[in-house]
Amino acid sequence: MAFQAQTSHKESLQTLAMAVRQDMGRDIQPVELADMMQNLNTLPSSIKRFCDIDYSKMTRDFNVWVNSDALDWIESSCWIANSTYEKYCEAGNYNFYRQDFVPDFKGTYKKIKDRVKQNAKASVLKKMYKVVGMSEDKWNPADIIAIKTSEVSRTMSLLKNFKASKVSKESAATEKQNKNVKDDMIHVMQDLDEMYEYNQLVDNLFKQGKLLGISLKKATSSSVKMKVIDHKADKGLKDSLNMNVEITDVKFLPTNQKCIVEFNMSGEKGHYFDIRGFETTTKIADVQVQLSKTGSSAAHGKITLPVVTLILKLSKGRVALSKLNSKKRSIFKGLSSSSIHGFTDAKIFNQYSKDPSKLAVHKQGWANYIQFLSNNKHTATTVMNEVSKLIDKKKGRTTGVFDAAKYLKHKVQSYEVGYILDKEQKQIREDIKENIIKSMVSYSGSKGMTIFNDSKAVGYMISSTYLKVGG
Repeated sequence: MAFQAQTSHKESLQTLAMAVRQDMGRDIQPVELADMMQNLNTLPSSIKRFCDIDYSKMTRDFNVWVNSDALDWIESSCWIANSTYEKYCEAGNYNFYRQDFVPDFKGTYKKIKDRVKQNAKASVLKKMYKVVGMSEDKWNPADIIAIKTSEVSRTMSLLKNFKASKVSKESAATEKQNKNVKDDMIHVMQDLDEMYEYNQLVDNLFKQGKLLGISLKKATSSSVKMKVIDHKADKGLKDSLNMNVEITDVKFLPTNQKCIVEFNMSGEKGHYFDIRGFETTTKIADVQVQLSKTGSSAAHGKITLPVVTLILKLSKGRVALSKLNSKKRSIFKGLSSSSIHGFTDAKIFNQYSKDPSKLAVHKQGWANYIQFLSNNKHTATTVMNEVSKLIDKKKGRTTGVFDAAKYLKHKVQSYEVGYILDKEQKQIREDIKENIIKSMVSYSGSKGMTIFNDSKAVGYMISSTYLKVGG
């Protein structure tokens, strides 16, 4: 059986590759990195002191992995190390860490985030942080961190002991600049001053080459894609504001259990939301929305239904949710609503899996609802035929009833999101749909949470600067 490499293995391998590239002073080859993997216990001190990973675990696991199916990851790690080092790490030695070996980097952000959640004066901001949360990885998705060796002690202290002034000078200046501007307005809420200022620290450390947060995706060739996601001052908000979105298609395909929303972004084709269930085979849980791009092997982040709901409500899309609820009330009686989002509750379908009699009563209603959501692209008859096939078929640990209930959940929830954004539904204007997508792209792509209304962009959650490589 092939070795199942976890995130910790891949990040540790990349950390090692960076230190090896630095030590050799030239591009490294996969065979050289593979040799290092097999000999971690005798790693030269000139490499080991610059590479901070869990050596006890990796010494054992790398030996197994390197003799299994590690070649593609070894190649990727070499290509990324060679490309990244040449462009960003040549000005002196660096210490390389898996991100959780620098706990104060994301830890300080978490403390600030928790204070915003508890103390924000703006009610919408408190709700935002309660519902959305803005995880540490959404704030900064860095997988490994490079810190200039001569600056390690000072940089670690800056992260750990960060204290913001009462009001960020830069955020205050931004507010003043945009106070009387009605068009192209950018607003930084004062409740976010501390987070704003911490982002400036992270940004300045990055620009000075003292601390580089690096987000990793597998590289597929030696020509590694690299992009700095720059959030200096209000740049992240401006970038979001200037993003143009055009919805091109919403695919309600009877042959799968998901919905695809395709759109162009700033004139670039191939972007889409993959809306589907990501839970294990034995669970029934809410679908999520994954940002993807045609031709890319890497996914670009997920959005949960509570986040989608909040974006809809703040973007003037509430009427579409009301339409969905009204339609369900006309079909079903006594249907419970989700307590955490505005879409159909996944718990309903979990109940069906345990009570086939309820499924028998409601399956035709859900089939009709799915046909409505898809604007007749997926007929009720097709849904009923698939449900019947699944009920009659038993597989593995689950019964056919469980599979049928899960199928309906996938279809209903993913189609509800698709319905909201479908050009053919006229409950909300096209520009509102496009604004919703812009917010979803911004959040899923770890660019913060920005809500768009007409020509105004409001930054509720602000991401920080990092280097995105690979993918």
